[in-house]
Amino acid sequence: MKQKHILYILLVGLFSALGCAHAVEPGWYSKASRADFMLRENLPLPMGRYTGNGINLKFSPFLLDPKQRSMLISIPPGTVLEDVTLDFSGKTVFNLQKCTLRRVAIKVSASSVVNLEGCALEDCYVTFNTNGYQRANGNNYTLEEVYAEIGRPQLNLTDCVVAGSTLDSPYRTGLTATRCSFTTCSLEAGQEDGKQKTSRYVQCVFIGSKLANTDVLLTTSLCRFNECECPDVLAPDAGSHVVSPVQLQLAWENGKPALPPNTANGKVSFGLLTPAPAAGSSLAHQWDGSHLTVTDLPVANDGVIQPLQQAWKLMDINTYVNLAKNGSANVPATQPAAGAKPIATSANAVITGTAAAAGVAFQSRINQVNGLLISQLSSGGEAGQVTRMSLTALPSLGESPSTLKFNQDVGESMGKALNEVSKFSQLRHGGWPVGHSLEIGFEDKYIGKDGPSAAVACALLLEAAITGKKWDPAFAVTGDMNADGSVQPIGGVQAKIRGATKGSCKLIGVPVKNEKSVQDLLVLEGPAPLVGITVFGIKTFDDALLLAGTERPQALQTALTNFDAMRAVMLRDPRQIVPLLPTPHAAQRLQALLTAAPNCYSAKYLLLYLQGRGPRTLSIGGSIEAAQSSADSIVSSIDHDVDTNMSSLKGDELGTSLYRLRNLRPRLDQRVWPYVDNLVAYGEVIRGALLNPVRSGARYVDLVSKANKAAGGAKAAYDKLINDVDVREELGL
Repeated sequence: MKQKHILYILLVGLFSALGCAHAVEPGWYSKASRADFMLRENLPLPMGRYTGNGINLKFSPFLLDPKQRSMLISIPPGTVLEDVTLDFSGKTVFNLQKCTLRRVAIKVSASSVVNLEGCALEDCYVTFNTNGYQRANGNNYTLEEVYAEIGRPQLNLTDCVVAGSTLDSPYRTGLTATRCSFTTCSLEAGQEDGKQKTSRYVQCVFIGSKLANTDVLLTTSLCRFNECECPDVLAPDAGSHVVSPVQLQLAWENGKPALPPNTANGKVSFGLLTPAPAAGSSLAHQWDGSHLTVTDLPVANDGVIQPLQQAWKLMDINTYVNLAKNGSANVPATQPAAGAKPIATSANAVITGTAAAAGVAFQSRINQVNGLLISQLSSGGEAGQVTRMSLTALPSLGESPSTLKFNQDVGESMGKALNEVSKFSQLRHGGWPVGHSLEIGFEDKYIGKDGPSAAVACALLLEAAITGKKWDPAFAVTGDMNADGSVQPIGGVQAKIRGATKGSCKLIGVPVKNEKSVQDLLVLEGPAPLVGITVFGIKTFDDALLLAGTERPQALQTALTNFDAMRAVMLRDPRQIVPLLPTPHAAQRLQALLTAAPNCYSAKYLLLYLQGRGPRTLSIGGSIEAAQSSADSIVSSIDHDVDTNMSSLKGDELGTSLYRLRNLRPRLDQRVWPYVDNLVAYGEVIRGALLNPVRSGARYVDLVSKANKAAGGAKAAYDKLINDVDVREELGL
C-alpha cells in the first residue's frame, strides 16, 4: 500500500473533480439544497423515521471529534430515511438492514463500505464521489490509481427491492447486487465496466428498467430482464470495450429491442436462459409507479418524521471550514505549506451560514432581547446587570451566504458560544436566508465582554430575525447553549438575579443546572430577591422561547399577571414581604403559578419558604463561594503574605471578614466548616498582631509561627475539601 503518498483534501471547496461522467441525476436530487453537513460524533441512531430535508451528510472518520482511523455505523431495522444524501469517504462502514430509503442518494468513495440487506429503495440515487486526490506536485491521481492505493469502495445490496431509482457505474461505485429486484430503474455503466466482464448484478430481476448500454449487461450474471430497454445493443460498437469475447447467460423477456445472437462486432454473444432463472428479492413488494410497498419489512413508529439534524450531532460544512481556517485544534485541516504560519484563533471570527432554500427571507431586520451579564467589582465581588442586546440583518452580500459576528471585541468563550448558537439556528431552520450581514451588539458596546452566558440570548435574536417574532421587553435570559438546543450552566447566577431586580425586567430564565444557585440565594438573602423577579429554569431553547414570547399559554399568563399584582403590593414596603407571604392569598397565587409553570423557581422556593420547608444551608458550591467571597482578603493574605512574613490585611477589613465568616458558618455545608474555622484562626492571629503590635524578636517569631500554622491548616482543609470524591461529584469536577 502506498497510501502515504496521497494527500486527501478534506475541505469542501478544495475538491477537484476527477473528470468522471455521472448518470443523469434524478429530479429530486437536482432540486435538493444539498447543504453540506457532517457527522461529528459516532452516536447510534435510534429506530425511527428521519428526513434530511435535502442535506448532503458526510461520513468520514477524519471528521469525527476526535478524529479516528475508521468508523462503523449500523442503522437499526425498521428505520426510514428520506430526502438526504449519504456521502461516504475514508474507512467508513455503513450497515443498513431491513430499512426503507426514499429519495436517498448514496455517494461512495475510495475505501468506504456500504452494506444494504433486505432494504427497500424508492426513487434513490447510487453514485460516486468526485473528491480529488492530489500528488505532492498538485496533479491529480487517476481513479484507478486511487482505488489501487487506497482501496475500492464497496456497495453491497443483498435481497433488496429497488424501484424508480438511478444506479451509476458499478466499477466506480463498487456496486455488487445479489438477489435483488429492480423495477423501472435506470442503470449506468462505463468503459471500465465493459473492458472485462465482472459479475456485479447476480441473480437479480429487472422489470421495466432502462439499461444505458451493453456495458450494463456485461456486469450481470444469471439475471432476468422483463420489458427492459437496452438502446445500443444493436449498435456497431456495442460491447467493443470487452478485452476478449464473452458469452452472457440471461433471460430477456419482451425486451426492447429483442436480443440478437451476437453484438454487431461479435465481442458479445447472448445465451437466452429458458426457463428463466430464479432471481430477485424474496421480499413481498408492490410498485405502483410512484410508491413502493414492501410488506415484509418492520415498520418504525408512524409518528412525526424527525430531522436528522436533531437526531445526530452534525456540523454544517461552512462552520467546519471556518474553524479549520482559524486553526481550531479539533478540526482536521490540510497540512500547511512549508514555511506557512498558523492562523491564530479569533473569538470575533465571522461565521458564514449555510444558505436556506431559495426565496426564504429574514422576517426582521432588527430585534432586541435582554441578556444578563456580570461585571467584576474592585472589591473582588460580582455585580449583575441587565444589558439590552440587539441583532441587525443588513442586506449587503448579494446572493452570497449570510454571515454572523459580534460588533465589538469579545473573549474566546463568548466567541465559541456564538459558534454553537449559529449551528443550532441553521439546523433548526435549514440554513439562513442569503445576502445579509448579521451583527449582534450590546448597549454598552465599549466594555469588553466574555463568557458563554449570552448564548441563549443570541439564539433568541437569530430566531426573531428568521421568524419575525417579538420578545417581551420585561424578559431577560442567561445561559450557555449547545448546538442541540440544550441550555448549559453558567456562573454568577445570584449576582445576575440581584441585578435583574434593579431593572425593568419582571421575569428571567436561568439554566436548570444552576437551580442550586437559586436555593443559595434564598438561604443568603431570604425571599425578597425571588419576589422582586420571577425566576424560571430553562432546560432547552424551547423553554426560553415560551417565556420570551409575548403570546404565552393563557393559564401561565394569568398566573404571571396575578403574581405581578402581588409583587407590586409587597414591594411598596419590602419589610412586609416576610409577613405577607404566609397569607392564604399569596400561597394561592404561588400555587397557581407553579401549576402553570413547574419550572418557576420563584413560585417553587417561595412556597417552600412559607411552608417552613425551604433550604437552610447552602449547596457545597455555594458554601465554598460564599466563604471565600466573605473572607476574600484573608484568603488573599494566606496565598500571598505568608511567604514574605508580612501582612497586607487592615484592621477594618479584617474585622468585617471575621464577622461575616462567623455569621455565615451555620448556613454553610458542614464539610466546609474546617476550612472556615482555619480561615478564622488565621485572621485572629493577624488581628491579635494588629491590636497588640509586635515589640520583640521572640514574639515576632512566635507570631510568624502561629500565622504559618493557621495558614497551613487552611490550605490543608481546602485541599481535603476540594479533593473529596463526593464534593467533586457535586461540583461537577
